[in-house]
Amino acid sequence: MKLFAVIMVLIAGTMWAGTGLAAQDFFRKSTLDSMDLTVFRMFSAGFIMFSVSLIKGKWKPGIREIRKRPLLLPSLVFYGIVGLMLMHYTYFASIAAGNAAAATVIQYTCPAIVILWVSLKGRKWPAGGELLAVVLAIAGVFLLVTGCDFHRISVPAECVYLGLASAVFFAVCAVYPKHLMGALDNSFILAIGMFTGALSAWFIDPVTDFTGFFERDVLFDSFWIVICGTVVAFTCYNAGLHYLSESQASVTATVEPAVSVIASLFLFNVRFDWVQAVGILLVILAIAAPTLWRKDSRSAGRRNGS
Repeated sequence: MKLFAVIMVLIAGTMWAGTGLAAQDFFRKSTLDSMDLTVFRMFSAGFIMFSVSLIKGKWKPGIREIRKRPLLLPSLVFYGIVGLMLMHYTYFASIAAGNAAAATVIQYTCPAIVILWVSLKGRKWPAGGELLAVVLAIAGVFLLVTGCDFHRISVPAECVYLGLASAVFFAVCAVYPKHLMGALDNSFILAIGMFTGALSAWFIDPVTDFTGFFERDVLFDSFWIVICGTVVAFTCYNAGLHYLSESQASVTATVEPAVSVIASLFLFNVRFDWVQAVGILLVILAIAAPTLWRKDSRSAGRRNGS
């Protein structure tokens, strides 16, 4: 069963990597921009998660809980706008400014940002594996962006800034909704978050014609971003997470930047020199570092105990 769970999480990571690649292809073929795509994806995902919440019988209990605890609603709105909407927009904008591989790798500095935030909040140094993750992530992004040449930037600056912003908002999504999950079902939280995020994006960019998302050239991209990158990915990830610990799932999450880089090479002929490749590898290692460090520490402890 654990093998099945690992496969499910790997499928989810591959689907999410495909979302970045589909977005890159979408921007190459369409005149629609990053905010347009954010509105479309979030409204579509909101309807899907609303349907899931209804089917699970969690929608009405969620509404009742908000009526009993009105302060939950502002928290959901904050999560939808500052977390989900800004994460989606900055990620898509980073792809549009550069490419899916670079944007995805930079976004996956998120675990290091979470570690720093938790350490600052708790006023304590990160544990050994966590500190290693931060160092690896910083070094990896530096090598990816500069190619170890201080006088040039190998990745477009806008792609870097937006990718780092996406990592920050990704960290908000990882940390902020934890207090909501004790009171509300995850499908309900995502439905409200997606809808509020979509509405805020729509007020910024009032898209009225969605036919551009269904044109023949980009139809597959739209399908992948909404169905594969949302419905299939979250379903597979949650199915896998049911049988895996969060730390085990986090190691398998390294598949997303890896798949994005490899697929970009074959689909878009995006190439990185060997120094940038080392940087990408360091970021991928940074994702798994805390878990692998803990495993090594436990193994060493057992050997010493014996």
